[in-house]
Amino acid sequence: MPPKSACGPEDLESAITCPCSGFAYGESGQLDVMRSVNDHEIDLLELTPLFDKVLADQGGAIVQRWGLQEKDSEQVESEAFVTRVRARPVVKIMHFADYDHDGNSTEFFLQTGVEPCGKISGIVVGLNRTHPRLHAFGTTLHPDKPLVMQKREWEALLKAAGPIEVLDWPCGDHGSEIESDMKLNVTNGGIQAIRREFECTETGSRGRFLREQIF
Repeated sequence: MPPKSACGPEDLESAITCPCSGFAYGESGQLDVMRSVNDHEIDLLELTPLFDKVLADQGGAIVQRWGLQEKDSEQVESEAFVTRVRARPVVKIMHFADYDHDGNSTEFFLQTGVEPCGKISGIVVGLNRTHPRLHAFGTTLHPDKPLVMQKREWEALLKAAGPIEVLDWPCGDHGSEIESDMKLNVTNGGIQAIRREFECTETGSRGRFLREQIF
């Protein structure tokens, strides 16, 4: 079946809301990634099951097709506006980089969900020396379970020269009484990820340690 509009320009009021962050203006449907040599398929990965359901009428995976511009929120929904949006350049989704620090830029970040409010989350897809077929990257503890993190956390891991700590969720964000961070590291065995939670104090700062979860 052909893809259908999702967070599209024909429904601007919805497209500029938090659930559509990173997806506007997009399309939804079945999504696979394929490797080929001389037009011959050598590897295929089904991506649709890895997506969160962020829209009530979501028809599978969602991928942005045309970019959202700052002044779009000032526009009035019309056929002319939809035509202008669809005349924009198609957004490039696959930006290859070396997320696992093995010396090869054979992976890309793929948005699969949205956290409140407008925090883009997703997975990294690609291949490496120990797993030379297309897959969603997991951790050393759970290599076959896709690791889902916020985009900025993946970007921090990409740039890191060693173990890092990245703020995951601050005190007070959407009324949260718990602050969390991610301890991330890349070893020869893969990605290590630990989420730590801390109690928030009455002043809104980080308090005592509560628990941790190893991914």
